[in-house]
Amino acid sequence: MSSAVRTITFFHNPRCSTSRNAAKLLETAAESGPKKGAFQIDTIEYLKEPLTKEQVKEILSFLDAERKPEVFSNFLRKDAPAAQSIEQVQEIIASDPAHMQRPLVVDWSAGKAVIGRPAEAVLDIINDL
Repeated sequence: MSSAVRTITFFHNPRCSTSRNAAKLLETAAESGPKKGAFQIDTIEYLKEPLTKEQVKEILSFLDAERKPEVFSNFLRKDAPAAQSIEQVQEIIASDPAHMQRPLVVDWSAGKAVIGRPAEAVLDIINDL
């Protein structure tokens, strides 16, 4: 078993209370939880640094969107345009990154993603580290 520290990407909106709560949960877990030292957090304010179309596609594949079409509506905020395909979600996020549901946590190396609604859901990404 490798002792390498895993990097978890946290797509964050500091103006969102759920996202702020998720950030605190992840920071606490990284500093003092049972997985202390097993991961580090790469926080990206996605409104300033929007996801690329390729990132959106990869995250949707981690969420198994091909087999679970409900992922499209879960990935997008309720006030976002409806989408029935990965390509439509990519276009929606490219046109306005604020349409993405937040917070979002991704473990690229493990091929996992979690939408942090509720905020505590973000901890699911570190349970298997």
